[in-house]
Amino acid sequence: ANMPTPKDRVDYIDNWKKENTDLIRIRVPKGKKEEYQALAERSGAKSLTAYITSILEEKLKEEQ
Repeated sequence: ANMPTPKDRVDYIDNWKKENTDLIRIRVPKGKKEEYQALAERSGAKSLTAYITSILEEKLKEEQ
């Protein structure tokens, strides 16, 4: 069997993301991104995205 090339891997990942996720981009005031990343790190989140998502999911659960 042929081994996948690095490009095959990137294409697979990009395709998976398109099919399984939505992209949300936000703008924040200059300098805030670093503050937010530090907060996410202190909170034990593996990324800023994971931190934001966990907060949003918490809020959704509170509403139910």
